[in-house]
Amino acid sequence: MARVGIINYGVGNLGSLVNAFKRVGSEPLLINESSELLQVDAIVLPGVGSFDAAMSRLGIFSDELIKMRGSVPILGVCLGLQVMFEGSDEGSLGGLSWYSGRVNRLRGPRIPHIGWDLVRSVRPCEILSNDGYFYFMHSYAVINPSGDLPYSGITRYGDDYVLSVLCDERLVTFGVQFHPEKSGKRRGLEVLRHFIGLAHK
Repeated sequence: MARVGIINYGVGNLGSLVNAFKRVGSEPLLINESSELLQVDAIVLPGVGSFDAAMSRLGIFSDELIKMRGSVPILGVCLGLQVMFEGSDEGSLGGLSWYSGRVNRLRGPRIPHIGWDLVRSVRPCEILSNDGYFYFMHSYAVINPSGDLPYSGITRYGDDYVLSVLCDERLVTFGVQFHPEKSGKRRGLEVLRHFIGLAHK
């Protein structure tokens, strides 16, 4: 059984994400100290809190995350995807800078973007291989992603495209702007099932 370490930013409720990982046959562990990362087979950066609050908390994990990136699967969910970039309109702190570019405030048609929306697959990815509807809840996103980013899924929102699935298979690093734990048994849990499957490859 894969042990999935969910980094605890210290804000918000991670219960639905924990329960979702249990439902796909893994053992989720809330990670409060960097040394605890050595006990897990995969790592999740959850989608709870604000950008600056998350980055303040991630400071104690950053060195260990850098060491482990490429050797264990990492998944960022919503905010967890956003902190992989250089910065965000939501805060003043820098991000992890794993990928170039910034996270911007959405421009419409309604903010926040809440509800089910279509994710269009633009290239195959191990965690998502085709189009589908997923549940979103966010006010910030990587908008109109550049061609040099390893993205595999986008969502049309107003006149823009939102980077919905990041798929860096070389470094076993993935991100989703939607919430798979809220996206139903068939599609949302399928993403998590594919992700934990990478832990034993």
